[in-house]
Amino acid sequence: MTRWFPRTIAGQLVFLLLAALILSQVVTVAMFFGERNQALREAWREEFFSRVASVAKVIEDTPANADSITSAVSSRWQVYRVRPAPSIEGAPASAGDVELAKRLGAYLNPQAAADVRLRSRYNGDGQRPAILRWVDQATGALFGWGADEGDDDAVMAIDVPLRDGRWLNVELPLRRPSSSWALLPLASAALMGIAILAVVVLMVRSITKPLRSLATAADRLGRGETLPELEVSGPDEIRRLTSAFNEMGARLTRFVEDRTRMLAAISHDLRTPITALRVRAELIDDEETRRTMIANLDDMKKMTEATLSFARDEATDEPSRTVDLAALIESVTDDMVDLGHAVSLEERGPLPYRCRPASMKRAFANLIDNAVRYGGAARVKVETPDDEIRVIVDDDGPGIPEDKLTHVFAPFVRLETSRSRETGGAGLGLAIARSVVLAHGGTIALQNRAERGLRALVRLPLRAPE
Repeated sequence: MTRWFPRTIAGQLVFLLLAALILSQVVTVAMFFGERNQALREAWREEFFSRVASVAKVIEDTPANADSITSAVSSRWQVYRVRPAPSIEGAPASAGDVELAKRLGAYLNPQAAADVRLRSRYNGDGQRPAILRWVDQATGALFGWGADEGDDDAVMAIDVPLRDGRWLNVELPLRRPSSSWALLPLASAALMGIAILAVVVLMVRSITKPLRSLATAADRLGRGETLPELEVSGPDEIRRLTSAFNEMGARLTRFVEDRTRMLAAISHDLRTPITALRVRAELIDDEETRRTMIANLDDMKKMTEATLSFARDEATDEPSRTVDLAALIESVTDDMVDLGHAVSLEERGPLPYRCRPASMKRAFANLIDNAVRYGGAARVKVETPDDEIRVIVDDDGPGIPEDKLTHVFAPFVRLETSRSRETGGAGLGLAIARSVVLAHGGTIALQNRAERGLRALVRLPLRAPE
């Protein structure tokens, strides 16, 4: 049931309003036509019984003219005959017939009332369309007819005893109410429903359009894109929400820009004293002390340069555009192969993806470089299961302790403690990669492989919102 229920605000509102409209119209039509037809049926029945009693009295007063009288009062809807014997044999067919016979008896003299006979019988051919037969059954139950399923015509037979021993036989064909009575209220309900749905659709669109824009803008802001202010429109609540989002976006952008500029300024300013300290370290006589201090200062310089480069990249307002992500990763692996590294890529077809290409390229370059640096080789694979993109980078290194798998993403963290320029670094590679992936709405995780080595798994949404 929930699978077919609409999931959008517009769909749910339209569905619920339409269901409420149909239910209210069905109940209203049933109540209106039930009461109306009940009243008409009661009035018609009383008039008919009074007519039968009057015809019986006239025939009793002028028995010689019985045939003329019955011929005069008969019509296509009521047939009167005078017969020597009753046409009805046996007891009434139903309790309803007994009740109707008593009501007819109230119009007759006591002797006739005691012997009056009444029975309903049905002569339907059952050839009407199924939908009309269903309507007939529903209206029959509503109006009090007792016809069997499929019957279209009911005939009420009445035998009234006369004083001369003969019987007045009356046959009343009772046509079921035509199902065409439902066309007018159905047409009225359909017109009302169309009008209401048109108004609801217009109102819902005016509400959901700003909400869709807001959702798209929130996703783009979360991916680090610079956004223009959203247009403030719609109902008052939506307008306030949009204005609050615009202010929040402006504050976040200013906060990130201020921190990035501060980081770049600090890193830039540290370069001068580090250089001066290195010059002074060269003057130290003790060889071991001089070598250790110069190594430490070189590490500080590398960290400062990496931090400054990271801050500059973050400050760059690179626009997002659609690129072939598979080709972008292939270009990174080709560059690594050209440098003599053991890097392989499992080929696949084009993979259009909206991103900031330079940032994404740097993230994958850092991951692959990390695999080559610590694992000796890198094997890259791109998959698209379900609604996401998976980029897998495997190496054959020693792996990482389980308790350090998330810690290595922090800036300036290095599990390699040596001072080797081959394996050393500032410790910003994985931090930058994670920052870029998160900014594109994805996730990144490290996993120790069962056989040996480390796996870097990047998950990106297959369809990034525009």
